[in-house]
This record gives sequence, C-alpha cells and structure tokens, in this order.
Amino acid sequence: MNRFTDKLKRAMVLFLGASIMLLSGCGGDNPEESGEGSETTAPAVTDESGATVTDAEGNPVLMVPVTDESGAEVTDESGNIVYEVPEEKIIYKVGFIYNNKLENGATNKIFENARDQIERTIGLETCYIEESLVADLPAAVNNLKESGCNIIVSCSPIFANSITKEANVDKDTYFLNYGGTSSAQNMSSFGGALYQTASVCGIAAAHNTASNVIGVIADPGEFNMYGVVNGFTLGAQEIWGVYTDVRVNLAWSKNEEKIREAIDDLVAQGCDVIMTYMENDYAVEYCNEIGVKVVGNSCDIAELAPENYLTGCFFNFSTFIIDEVRSINNDNFVSKVYKGTIATGCSRLVDFSENCKEGTADIGGKLYDYIKAGKAAIFEGEIKNNSGKVMVEKGQIMSYDNIMKIDWFVQGVRSVGDFTTVIYDPTPGELEVKE
Repeated sequence: MNRFTDKLKRAMVLFLGASIMLLSGCGGDNPEESGEGSETTAPAVTDESGATVTDAEGNPVLMVPVTDESGAEVTDESGNIVYEVPEEKIIYKVGFIYNNKLENGATNKIFENARDQIERTIGLETCYIEESLVADLPAAVNNLKESGCNIIVSCSPIFANSITKEANVDKDTYFLNYGGTSSAQNMSSFGGALYQTASVCGIAAAHNTASNVIGVIADPGEFNMYGVVNGFTLGAQEIWGVYTDVRVNLAWSKNEEKIREAIDDLVAQGCDVIMTYMENDYAVEYCNEIGVKVVGNSCDIAELAPENYLTGCFFNFSTFIIDEVRSINNDNFVSKVYKGTIATGCSRLVDFSENCKEGTADIGGKLYDYIKAGKAAIFEGEIKNNSGKVMVEKGQIMSYDNIMKIDWFVQGVRSVGDFTTVIYDPTPGELEVKE
C-alpha cells in the first residue's frame, strides 16, 4: 500500500520505455537453476545505476510475471517466465474545502462525519481548508494538492462551477462536487431532494403556529434554496391551504448581525414559528434565545434549541462520499450525478420533539411515509408563483432537475425581505491545510 520511491518511477520509464523484459535467473547460467521443477525467483527492479530499488519500508521491489488474457503466465521461446516492472500503487489522500468556519456547524457537520469515517473505515489520510472564498477556490485546490491530496471534496454549492473547471483542467485528481449538475471522468456531483423533508417541516410549522404567520430565514447561496423554501410552504399549505401566510427574509450565513435583524423582523411581522435554511447554526440558536419555535436544517437542532425546536431537515451525504472514495481507492470509480432522496436516506428528518402540539407526529409522519413510498409528489400542479402565474399545470409533476432550477417563490409566500449585503472586498481566508 506504500507509494514507491522516485527511483522506481524512473526505473519504470527505463524498463517499459525500452521494452526490456528481465528473465528469471538472469544472474547465472546454471541450467539446474532453471530446470524443470526448480523454484523461480522474481528478479528485483534496479535503477539506471544498477542499484536495487526498495519500497518505503526498505524491501526490494520485485518484478511481476506478465500474464495473458486468461491469467496464465507468459514465457519466452526458451520457456522462461517473462517479467515486467509492477504498476505503482497510488496512495490516496482526501481534502475537504469549506466556505465557512468548520465550527459553524450545520452542513459542515455532515462532511466532517464523512471525513472521520474515511479515516476510520477506509484508512486514508484526510485534511481540510476552511473559509475559502469562491475566488480563492483554485488556490485552495492547489494547496490541497501540494499537501498530497488527489481526491478533493467540495463542501459548499457555491463552489460548484469552479470545481467543474478544476476537474476539466486536472484529470489526475478526483473531485466530488456538492451542488454540481454534471459529471466527468474524474468528477462526481451530488445533491438531493431536501425539499421533500422540508415539506414535512412545513406541515409541522403550520400545525404549531397560533398566528398562522410563519417565517423563513434563508441564505440564497444554500443548495436549491427556492426548492427547499417552496417545499416547506407547500407542506404548510397541506394544513392551511390558501390561507397559508409565509414570510421569507434572505440573509448571508456569515453575517450574524443581519441574521438577527432578519429574524427580529419576522417576529415583528407576527411570525411565531420560523424555519431556518442557513449554512451555520446561528439562526437556530438565536430563535431559541428569543423563545421562538423553530425548525431548521441541522441534525443537532435538539441540542441547539431544546426548548423551542419542532423538527428539522438535513442532508446525509456521508454514505455517498464514503462509497465514492472507496471506489476510487479500489480503482473501480464510475462518475455520476447523485440525487439523494428520503427513500435513499439522504434527505433526513429530525424526530418530532415534545415541544410539538399533539397530532404533529401523526400528520407529519404520514406525509413522510407517503413521500418515502413514492406515493406523494411535492411539486404537483396546479402550482402558481407568488405573483399568481401558473408555473406547474394541473396534473403535472415537476422533475427533480426542474425543481433544482426554480428561481421563484410559490403562492403563499406573501412577502420577501432582503437582508443580504454586497461585500465588494471580502477578506480571504488563510487557506491553511489542516489535519
């Protein structure tokens, strides 16, 4: 499993490029050593100076027999086994790139779980870079490669286009691209139907509101933000129908001051339940701090808001990432675009809490089971946008790919506030590779 030395690489070029085949017993002419029934010893690989090449543990690197299509050893005209330089075994190292601070939680926790399992179950070394800007993505990739990484995992959908470009340029590195929509020989992309579990969260929110005014704070850079917020709203409409009143405020996950302002604004509008869709845990924590019922995209929401959480939705990408890394390590990688759902265990739901009103788990659980069994489609028409235009005709069902392209809010979203601020000179991260 150890990588051969540079000597071996030079020896491979020398031997294979010159089409030299070393034969067993080349150190002497004694016919008894090559006679029938005698033991054959594979010759050692030597470099251009004639010195024996050794592996990282100091053992001689031996030639391997050439085999034909049936697996039988090839021999020359004299019956001697033909040997060749063994192929180098690639040792893989996996690097993760985060847009946010690792400690900020939310989606980061899912990727950190995958990173931990790669080290424990596959035995590969991993490392990461946090707080990378989109503009710094090429530099972050380069830093990881210089540290020995030949598998790179993108941990934010804002990197999707940049990672695709990197994969097209560097064919010797494998990329796993969160939020990407295409694959390549050395790249798989992955995402999922979080709108499915968001709809169940919407039912829970609608069943637990007293004011019938439900708030959403969302980061417009999050994966499929419109699809998730719309799925949540369509779920709420299962309870309140045309009377559903959802207020959406947009804010960047990195700006805690604006997150507070956006949530305070929703509360001032009468929202007594708030759904958060952010790249960190702060919005959930702040809702708990001010005593507002909350659902959010965090698998740890029960710890973050023990007195006020209802349920939550989140991705579980660990299984997919680990399977892809294992396939690369085993040399049987097949690129793909992964679309995780409730049925595949990728789109997950947090258990309903004791803070919920009676009946929440029953009605929410039924929708969850219907979706998992393929008996319920979230985006089934007729669906109008919040300007009254029909976007999905009656009886039609939007495909996953079309849901990923949504850039409008459904009818029922009655107001949208923008608390995002443009940062013209963002401060780049240090792009330090950390173990």
